[in-house]
Parts: sequence; C-alpha cells; structure tokens
Amino acid sequence: MSAQPAEHSGGHLGLPPMDTVQELRAALRAGHGFPGDAEHLDAELAEQLLRRVPVDQVAEVHELGTVVDLVTVAEILAAYRGRVHLSADREATAATDEVVAELLARQGAE
Repeated sequence: MSAQPAEHSGGHLGLPPMDTVQELRAALRAGHGFPGDAEHLDAELAEQLLRRVPVDQVAEVHELGTVVDLVTVAEILAAYRGRVHLSADREATAATDEVVAELLARQGAE
C-alpha cells in the first residue's frame, strides 16, 4: 500500500499540506481545525500508541509481544484531516452551527 498525497494534501480551501503526521500537527497548531484539536490529536495518538493488541490476535506476528493497531491510528489522522477541511469550509461550518443551535434550543424546550 502506498501513500496518496493528493488525497490528503492541502491547497484545497487554502490549507497547508497534511500528508504526514508532522504536517497535520503543524496545520492544527497554526490554527486550522477547531479549538483544542492539536492537543486532542496528540492525546488520542498517545493513547492509541500505548494501547497494544495482544499477539494472539494477530496471527502473522510471532516474535513481538504486542503490536500497535495502525488502522486505528490512520482513522484518527483521517478524522483530524477531515476536521481541518470542515472548519475551513464556511458553508459547512455555518450549517453545523445552525444544527447545533437547533439541538440546543430543543434541549432547552424539554
């Protein structure tokens, strides 16, 4: 499997490149995404990298005691790239804000 930069790169909506974990972190620290995303990304990655999958659940690995679930790590990174894209899209942000306001109003009415 090979990386496909066009899928993750910036340029779209004036965003910086986000092809690597370092580039994604830099984009979040530069203010792209939502407030707190940079810290939350680091915390989620740290938690996932500390969580191990027992070898008996991974038939191909015989010599290691544990392995990291890289699929979950990739899903975390994809989610934060998506958050950066969502926050940069003003129409999507306005629609999200509208739905949140409506849900909060419904909760207040109950």
